[in-house]
Amino acid sequence: MKKTIYAITAMLTLSFASSCKKYIDINTNPNAPTAVDASTLLPPMLAGMTRGNWFDSRYIGQYAQIWGSSSANNVWDQEGYVPGSDNGGEMWRTVYFSIGQNAILGLQDAMATKKYDYVGVIWAIRAWGWQNGADLYNNMIVKEAYDPTKLTFDYDSPDVVYAEVVKDCQIALNYLNLAIKTDNLTISPTLAKGDYMYAGDRERWKKFVYAILAQNALHLSNKATFNADNVRKYVDSSFTKNDENATIQNTGSQSGDSNFWGPTRVNLPSFRQSDYMVKLLDGRIFTGSSTQNTTIDPRLPLLLAASKDGVYRGVVAPLGDPNSADANTLIPNMAGAKSDISSPGAGTQKYIFNDNSRGVLMTYAETQFFAAEAMFKKGDKTAAYNYYKNAVTASLDFASNPPVGTAVVGPQNYILPAAKTAYLSGPCVKQSAATLQLSDILQQKFISLFVWGAPEAWSDMRRYQYDTNIFQGYVKPANIYPDNAGKQVYLLRPRYNSEYIWNIPALKSIGATNADYHTTKPWFILP
Repeated sequence: MKKTIYAITAMLTLSFASSCKKYIDINTNPNAPTAVDASTLLPPMLAGMTRGNWFDSRYIGQYAQIWGSSSANNVWDQEGYVPGSDNGGEMWRTVYFSIGQNAILGLQDAMATKKYDYVGVIWAIRAWGWQNGADLYNNMIVKEAYDPTKLTFDYDSPDVVYAEVVKDCQIALNYLNLAIKTDNLTISPTLAKGDYMYAGDRERWKKFVYAILAQNALHLSNKATFNADNVRKYVDSSFTKNDENATIQNTGSQSGDSNFWGPTRVNLPSFRQSDYMVKLLDGRIFTGSSTQNTTIDPRLPLLLAASKDGVYRGVVAPLGDPNSADANTLIPNMAGAKSDISSPGAGTQKYIFNDNSRGVLMTYAETQFFAAEAMFKKGDKTAAYNYYKNAVTASLDFASNPPVGTAVVGPQNYILPAAKTAYLSGPCVKQSAATLQLSDILQQKFISLFVWGAPEAWSDMRRYQYDTNIFQGYVKPANIYPDNAGKQVYLLRPRYNSEYIWNIPALKSIGATNADYHTTKPWFILP
């Protein structure tokens, strides 16, 4: 009898276990797994980084007068915004959606499986997100960001966000170093599986982290606590050449994997190069000449486009193109129809305007400009000059060989060595430390950031409060957005379809429901 009971009990137990297994199977969503390999989660985070930069750069580029609308009185050219729209809120989405839970799930898998390089990379991406978010939006949600019990969230002060950047960078470095120490590999095949930025190169990820730290330190240049030597220290640990630039691969096979600025995505046709950018590249600002020189800077035909009559023109915000009805003198699309400079491997477009041009996040030239400015502000003009010359040289090389496909440094060689030498020894580049001015550093940096680096260019302008002694071709819009009350723009508003729909009480606490909130000066530029 006991044997019979045991047998029946065992059969019921097995039947229940089998039923449980079937229940679990049919109630597990394969499209929303609770455990995912970090290598699967890294690509969408990287794609989100470029997307956040690309989408918001359209409007930030107008604020910074990198480009403008072909039509007069465009709201962004007027330093305004579009109420009830997510325009200008893409970086917010990147931080909380594209990175967000992907980072949490990725860290869970990477820690459990001891993939320490993935842990370091994900913390680096988080740091990059907080840095960009704080620079654009000022107040961010940090402490409560990933609390699943909350439906509304309190904003943290910008100093908290800036401190989070530094903390996350240090964690990233610790884990990247641990990964190298664990297996003695600089390039990891495991990391390469999901890494479309550095193909598994851990040392280059470390350099990216130091670039973020340098940017974080430099942006506090107006504060009494600013430490120029820290900026230099971080820069010297960061990129040493262009093939270490932080760029993300775009395949360019169809719209979804194409460069935002390429012909397939059709995002450039409504924009026109600015008059300011034209005057920087044709020598008028650097030389003081009133006459355009189309051969003085070899980057000019690569970055900009001439009208049919051969003259380079640009828009002055918010006036649009006054020649739009004249086919001979209208300002063309910046990318042009196709590259007018032939070169093996150049593609059909110039600069970073091909479908498979890589998405650029940070560059060697940019970090060298960080150090040049920091040393200039410290009073060490000799060091400042050396970094400045390195930066201008790297900027020329970047334009000559823009990143494309799998190549961080492209094969194009657009700029001939003689043209590069002539520019570096010419009147647009200062020839001694004694003659170097802050305007030289920041305006050459402005050129180097063209298209891909609009957020950093705008950060510079805001740190110096649009000072025309430094940004010598910038012109305050004559017809400024009415809600500004005559003030200039200093912030992007938080993303409409999350914050202005669900988080109004928190928005009110920081003044973000005020009509002129976007003119509030961010914490990082204040003394």
